[in-house]
Amino acid sequence: MKALHFGAGNIGRGFIGKLLADAGIHVTFADVNETVVNALIERQSYPVKIVGEDVVVEEVTNVTAVNSTSGDIIDLIANVEMVTTAVGPTVLKIISKSVAQGIEKRAANGNTAPLNIIACENMVRGTSQLKA
Repeated sequence: MKALHFGAGNIGRGFIGKLLADAGIHVTFADVNETVVNALIERQSYPVKIVGEDVVVEEVTNVTAVNSTSGDIIDLIANVEMVTTAVGPTVLKIISKSVAQGIEKRAANGNTAPLNIIACENMVRGTSQLKA
């Protein structure tokens, strides 16, 4: 299974990306931070500190990235099984256009497989806001 996740910040990589990767899902992060995007492309992994009684560093693998302003985003949405977000309410409105275009391309390509879209935002009804 493949997922596209918008937002390669702390929540995106440390929580959502790790959760998806731990479930065996290949994650492509979409972000505007070229430094982070290039590092993920180059390494195909990143470390996450798991803090408890002891601190354990786990390496999250099977990941890559793309600049979220790239036209590749539309093609990715047309071909993945899941889209998730952790970008904040302001950016959620901005990426909604790309998500809509990706869904349109998906339909035009005849891809009728389900597409799960989850807005993992610190806001009430984030997925409903993305849908609007």
